[in-house]
Amino acid sequence: MRKNNIHGCPAPQNITLVQRLQLLDGRTVTVFQPGFPKLTKTTGKLSNVTKSSFTVGSTVVAIQTSFYIVTNERVKRTQPFDVTATAEDIGELDGMLIRVGRGFVEFVQTPGRRVPTIFPLNLFTQVTCESEEE
Repeated sequence: MRKNNIHGCPAPQNITLVQRLQLLDGRTVTVFQPGFPKLTKTTGKLSNVTKSSFTVGSTVVAIQTSFYIVTNERVKRTQPFDVTATAEDIGELDGMLIRVGRGFVEFVQTPGRRVPTIFPLNLFTQVTCESEEE
């Protein structure tokens, strides 16, 4: 994984993308992937998390592709950083940082509901954080 695809964010917590997804095993999530003419949206139970893929409903998603996941858990706290996350063939998402993990960033999209978006860091994605205190 390239290290230059995340800029200005705090140091990552010691949790990997696979570990974060394993915490959601059996829960209902929505995964967004590139599609034509617009994003493909799949809602279902998350399962079968491996190092290379996971399943939402009947859709298998490779971890090294362009995607993001929205969970149904309400967020209590965010960090004082604005996040801009860009994914190839998906576009740009803005939000408030929850945490940086090893291989992913988690944030609340703005505008939007106060639920986490899990955004992978891979060769298809880029994330920039800006401190709100600047």
